[in-house]
Amino acid sequence: MKPLPSTRAVVFALALFSVGPVLASPASEAMFAEGQTLLSAKHFAEASEKFEAAVAADPKFASAWYSLGFARRHLGQCPAAIAAYRRYAALAPDEPEPYFGLGLCLRDTGDRPGAIEALKRYVAMEKRPASDQWVDKAHKVLAELGAPGSAPADKPPAATETPAATKGVSKSAPAPSSGATTGSTASPANPAYVEAQSLRDHGHIDESIAKFRQAIAADPRHMAARAALGELLLKIRRDDEAIETFRAALDKNAAYPLAWYDLAFAFRVRGRAAEAVDAYQHYIKLRPADPDPYYGLARSLQHLGRKADSRKAYETYLSMEKRPSEKRWIESAQAQVQSLASPP
Repeated sequence: MKPLPSTRAVVFALALFSVGPVLASPASEAMFAEGQTLLSAKHFAEASEKFEAAVAADPKFASAWYSLGFARRHLGQCPAAIAAYRRYAALAPDEPEPYFGLGLCLRDTGDRPGAIEALKRYVAMEKRPASDQWVDKAHKVLAELGAPGSAPADKPPAATETPAATKGVSKSAPAPSSGATTGSTASPANPAYVEAQSLRDHGHIDESIAKFRQAIAADPRHMAARAALGELLLKIRRDDEAIETFRAALDKNAAYPLAWYDLAFAFRVRGRAAEAVDAYQHYIKLRPADPDPYYGLARSLQHLGRKADSRKAYETYLSMEKRPSEKRWIESAQAQVQSLASPP
């Protein structure tokens, strides 16, 4: 994902999942943590399997139902997602979050009245300022559905309920490389890691940072905790601390791809383009099939005035990027290629 540096305050908001009443065993909490890591990396099918196992073990594990709904929706499995969102809503009746995803799925399955009802309920319940953009999105969808009394948002909201929907933001914990601990049942850091995510998701930022650090102290090789801490620090614009966090992760495991990607982005938003180029190249060596770094690499090279190299990186990105969801970044890269090909 590849945002312009000026948007980092928005796009580094992580894929936050509200945590309702948690009635879960340590084993299902560990599965939930693994699922969240996979979900953040957009491995929706694998994440869905983890959440399904978690709710099978603990049917009242509300957070796992919510994340299962989210994963299923992004797999295009809206009927199954609707069922999961409704289970979460039944377990956490005072939480607004499920009604957003539920409304979008009902719309996509052709249930216009149901979609309007769910989105109106979300708008009526969601009062937190941090969720203003999602309320705006709900209003926009309601207007598109022709709901009485709805109007489009004044500002164009993001396309999904996760703020991290813009290119260049961290990749949020892809599958671990060999030797990296990311949240396995064997890690003593798992309880603190799960609690840190819950605190973060409820807006308790300072407490979340402290708890992530507690998790890292319990297991210095818990790479998912290190990555999540760094990404949270980036979200709140503590960029230098984030850079230190990612570097510390690489000191523990230099083959952990996510830390290189996050470090590259952090350097880029700080205007340290040469260091960003180096970090992107490290990531590319570890994950050569991923198109994402080539976009950030191209922008960094462009900032350094290396136009030919930048154009080559954009062209590589375009040759590799086939995901329909990335259309706007494909179009942006195409425009940059044309611009770089034009005479001064």
